Amino acid sequence: MEAVQLKQYDEWLVEHLEELVIQYAGSVVAIHEGKVITVGASEGEVYQQVRKAGLEPPPLVLRVPREQDVQSILCAAFTR
Repeated sequence: MEAVQLKQYDEWLVEHLEELVIQYAGSVVAIHEGKVITVGASEGEVYQQVRKAGLEPPPLVLRVPREQDVQSILCAAFTR
């Protein structure tokens, strides 16, 4: 994946992380061209669906953190 594409995904995540946590907490999602295209319980399941779709550029696949995980990360970042 190219640096430009990674930057675009990063910017999209900054804007939409809260929505993802509310709707997909704990699930694995694939994001392509600004939208969630598939959701699953495991990375393997989602990658299999992504490979079948043959999308370019490749989608971003990630496990969406739960709300308590996000809060723990933020607390740790501010206590350093």
